[in-house]
Amino acid sequence: MPALALVFYLIAGVVVAATVLPIWQTSLWWVRLCDFPRYQIAILALTVLILMPLALGPLTAAELALFVAVALAALWQISWIWRYLPGAPLEVPNSKAGPSAPDRFALLTTNVFQDCRDAGALLQIISDADPDLILAVETDEWWCSRLSQALQSRYPYGVTYPLSNGYGMAMFSRLELLEPTIRFLVDEAIPSIKTGVRLRSGAVIDLYGLHPQPPAPLQDSTERDVELVLVGVEIKSTGRPSVALGDLNDVAWSPTTAEFAGAGDLRDPRRGRGFFNTYPARLPGLRYPLDYVFHTRHFSISKMRVLPKTGSDHLPLIAVLVLDQSDHG
Repeated sequence: MPALALVFYLIAGVVVAATVLPIWQTSLWWVRLCDFPRYQIAILALTVLILMPLALGPLTAAELALFVAVALAALWQISWIWRYLPGAPLEVPNSKAGPSAPDRFALLTTNVFQDCRDAGALLQIISDADPDLILAVETDEWWCSRLSQALQSRYPYGVTYPLSNGYGMAMFSRLELLEPTIRFLVDEAIPSIKTGVRLRSGAVIDLYGLHPQPPAPLQDSTERDVELVLVGVEIKSTGRPSVALGDLNDVAWSPTTAEFAGAGDLRDPRRGRGFFNTYPARLPGLRYPLDYVFHTRHFSISKMRVLPKTGSDHLPLIAVLVLDQSDHG
């Protein structure tokens, strides 16, 4: 067998396998990880479809069958991700409110990468972006101390819960936080934050800071899935304007995130605007979205963008939301 043909067979086999595996409804980590790179798999499949006939010439019956399988895999992957392509229907309307609107507020979420010991880069980005509220995850004692010292004058409200296990959390806000609470929904070592936030208009929204466990070796996706759905159910049960943000350790198009959004009747401002890929920071071509801002129907969006690298393996994400008082009222 020619070496070039073998390369195409192997790549095509990987594309088909990575496409078929996630259909299996299991929480096994190595299966659920195949939910993540759907965009990259689609690009790889399309590349094979273009180059395979050019490189191999007339295809044999077996090669043609493989070509069809790859084509079906590409269509299947695109069916999962097309909603996040620019030009797809917007799930969240653009806001018409001006910069000084009292119900307009900016949220920044970032995974600091616990082992990183350069807070300066992140603090500079926070200064430049000037958000109203910051959620930082993977914050140990070192990170909570550095961030608190640097931000307390501009962000008088906050709550920190440092941990050395990669699941510490810290929230800093210039908007008043009402009854901020550290919660442990599925695991005593995995905190989340729930708080009320009083906007400049006086309106109060609920905000949830999340960082569930990812699927990984010796760790399936069950706890992540349960935590997200529990929060979604809670949000829907309150009926209040709510925002959930953080490193969800899941991609927007996965069944778990879809279930989370469905349980909470949540909107994803990414839809129709782009992927806003945040991880891994050092590998632009392999990035996918892990850091999110979801919200209830009560909001429109003014701006959303991924911010520059900070030394973490994640890129920060900022979203500027506007509470629709007519909808809220």
